Amino acid sequence: MSEKTITEHISAVPSAASSSSSTTTTTTITNITNITTHIYSLSKLDILPQILSEGILLAGSGAALLLQAAYPGIKSTFPETSSSDSTTTLTHNLTTTLETTLTHISILICGSPHAKQTLLTNLHPPHPASTSPPAKQTNPNPKLWLPATIYTTATDLYQRIYGSLSPSSADSAYTEFGTVLHVLNHSAKDQWPASRLEFWRYWDKQVERLAVTGEAHRVAREVLYPPHQQQGQSALLQGGRVMRVVIRAVTVEMLPPGVREVYGLKSTGRTRALYRGVVRCVGGAVYPAMPGWVRGYPLRRVLGRNSGGWGVDA
Repeated sequence: MSEKTITEHISAVPSAASSSSSTTTTTTITNITNITTHIYSLSKLDILPQILSEGILLAGSGAALLLQAAYPGIKSTFPETSSSDSTTTLTHNLTTTLETTLTHISILICGSPHAKQTLLTNLHPPHPASTSPPAKQTNPNPKLWLPATIYTTATDLYQRIYGSLSPSSADSAYTEFGTVLHVLNHSAKDQWPASRLEFWRYWDKQVERLAVTGEAHRVAREVLYPPHQQQGQSALLQGGRVMRVVIRAVTVEMLPPGVREVYGLKSTGRTRALYRGVVRCVGGAVYPAMPGWVRGYPLRRVLGRNSGGWGVDA
């Protein structure tokens, strides 16, 4: 942002009431302009909607959650709670955050203009613009790791099903994901690596930092072998027995080998066969030929939405 030019003339100081009214009006106008700009930016997305609107990508949520649970300092991204509060475990925090983020991304990509505007109004409440530069992040930001795992698991699974993206398409998808983070007003948007090459350097470095603690092991158990449906349980942990078996196999095969080993998970003939079966079945002739709203239905269903209430374009 360019600095404002400092006026050389002395001007009258407005009254408190006048100043407050002027500030409120300016802030409101600025907020409306920003939301309009965001909606326009979203209308220009091309590659990313093809990737993130696929319901099958929910199968990658297990890998994303286990990668998040092993990140040093991940608990600092959530409010501190009493140790006796069993409803706010790390599993609960990670699954609800992932579910909320996926819901918001899906609305921004697939939602009607009204649904997008409503969400953006909630995400960008009017407030006076800050003249202070954002605080510089000197240490690895755990909040940056959360969207990083969404990007990697989604693009990896999509390409295993539909084939590799061309370098230009992959670059476009990456740039568009950064646009979505900015529109979401995500706390890590200012630290998002500028290019795909920089991102993968960042990713490899962070994977080396992962530490599977006892609490991370607990997250793995609760994600891969969730208890019976409970009140307040994330929709990502719900599903039939067959679906859970598939998600376990996909999670095992998607995790980096070193991380998988520390979690005590093993790639076996059975998990590889299930994983290849999912990829072969979904990547065959039937699934890609289905209308987009049919392929995206599992995503809307699991996130607890329907086309009527969600405002999704059919």
